[in-house]
Amino acid sequence: MDDNRATIHFLTSRTLGPAQPAKAAPSHVFPAMRPEEAFRATLSDCLAQIAANAGTLRAGRSVEGLHQLRVAFRRLEVALGAFGREFGQDWLEELRSRAKILSHRLAHARELDVFVEELLEAAPDKDGAGFAALRARAQAARDTAWQGVQACIRAPEFERFTDDVAGLAQSRVPLTRPRRLAKTASRMLDRQIRRVKRRGSTAQSKEEGDLHRLRIALKKLRYTAEFFAPLYPKSDVKRYLRKVKDLQNHLGQLNDVANVRSVIAGLLPLKGRKEDEAGLRFAAGALVGWYGAQTPGAICQALKRYAKFREVTPYWVR
Repeated sequence: MDDNRATIHFLTSRTLGPAQPAKAAPSHVFPAMRPEEAFRATLSDCLAQIAANAGTLRAGRSVEGLHQLRVAFRRLEVALGAFGREFGQDWLEELRSRAKILSHRLAHARELDVFVEELLEAAPDKDGAGFAALRARAQAARDTAWQGVQACIRAPEFERFTDDVAGLAQSRVPLTRPRRLAKTASRMLDRQIRRVKRRGSTAQSKEEGDLHRLRIALKKLRYTAEFFAPLYPKSDVKRYLRKVKDLQNHLGQLNDVANVRSVIAGLLPLKGRKEDEAGLRFAAGALVGWYGAQTPGAICQALKRYAKFREVTPYWVR
């Protein structure tokens, strides 16, 4: 336990100073590593981002800190899932499940942050009748959700989880037979791009759920590519990731629509003053309708971008 705490402190110091949101640092993987060494280095990078942003949030509310903490958890989930499958180590799934549970506990506050600060403000009638009541109700729900964030990052379960990840990052338990990292990276990236293509084929249905799954598959591809970035020419990786991020951004517009619907559905059952109720419901309907009207166009644009992306040759297969 003490060794793990010291490791987490060291990893935090690898990012930014105290009480500062931390983005993912460049990968510490390098070509001479064995695959399991690359895995442990990736775990350490993810844990550094988790520890730094958890420290930021313990010092006070930080919208960017929460966003980056959730990014760190998602990156860790991808690392555990992708390497676990490659190594044939099913027990890593238990750790990945714990990461997903903790990340889920942070999700509602993040959704409300985006709703209040971005989605509500982008609406054309944001100052219309009922929007003040909708904004106030969303802000109250946001404050409650942030109490849940503080409870999550201060809970013993959170500390045990980071201890276990730190322990795995330090361990020397054999995870796979000796093999070249370059082949392992190529195989893992191939697996991710195949998932993207399957999801992309299904997404031709234009169903929002199918497009959401395509977006998640792209995120896994992106993170895996970032993990192994030092193994390939920097310009090739940068060019490819730019195309992945561009497609993610287009699919993110559909995620905004889903966010609006989800948040509104959670806010309307809450009780407020009777005089606010009619205006609030009108504002909620107007907001959902305005975002919903943009959905068909967003779907068409996303599928056009995907068709172009599908023709790009991945840099690791050259």
